[in-house]
Amino acid sequence: MKRFHQAVIGVALGTALTVFTGCSGNIALVGRPTLQLDQEEIFGEILRVDSLSREIHLRPDDGRERVVGYSVDARVIYRGQAYPITRLASGDKVSLQLQQDSRGKFFTDLVRVHESSLESNLELNWNIGAIQPETTVQKVQG
Repeated sequence: MKRFHQAVIGVALGTALTVFTGCSGNIALVGRPTLQLDQEEIFGEILRVDSLSREIHLRPDDGRERVVGYSVDARVIYRGQAYPITRLASGDKVSLQLQQDSRGKFFTDLVRVHESSLESNLELNWNIGAIQPETTVQKVQG
């Protein structure tokens, strides 16, 4: 009976550790946008961003240039923070979550940066686009 009790405890402990280990990888996803299963996602390198026509020019893994429009409310996610599309730079390695509009044209509203082309200037270039606390300026009369 004692061996049976130890075996049950061992199985329960093993199951708990397996479940905990398997679920712990999702902790980093809390509070981040998730990929919708019914949407296509492409990976590629940014060639340029045209803000006037709201288009992202990129080179996917197949090597052919692709142009994808982006919505007005499109977000860029990098290291868990949201940035405007204007922070994207040529050479950034990204994934785009694609959707189709009513005319069948693809667009994105979510860009994930996997590798910045500006690694040496990373903090400066990306943090400039982050929301900064308000600064109060006082006029000093002298």
